[in-house]
Amino acid sequence: MAFELTDFYRSYVPRGEMRGLFNVARSDEDSEVVRYYAFYNEVGSYVFQQITTSGTTGLKVYKYYAVGANRNAKDLTADWTNRASLTYVEYYQLFNQNG
Repeated sequence: MAFELTDFYRSYVPRGEMRGLFNVARSDEDSEVVRYYAFYNEVGSYVFQQITTSGTTGLKVYKYYAVGANRNAKDLTADWTNRASLTYVEYYQLFNQNG
């Protein structure tokens, strides 16, 4: 499992690139209510995905937590350990809109 993103401000991708490929690095699927996935790229940026399912309706909410390579990206293991207490946001909020 992997995903690709376009990062105009290059917060998460290598210098000179606008696209980044993130491959799955960890997953926590123990709960049917909240699941977590961690994705890593070649420069050490990572994105956690939190998927919350609401009761019997099956409604899923996807939120994200991300660390760019220029912001101490070596902490994936520590962040993964604390994944349930991190602040997750909507996907669009990962990107600097103000340049």
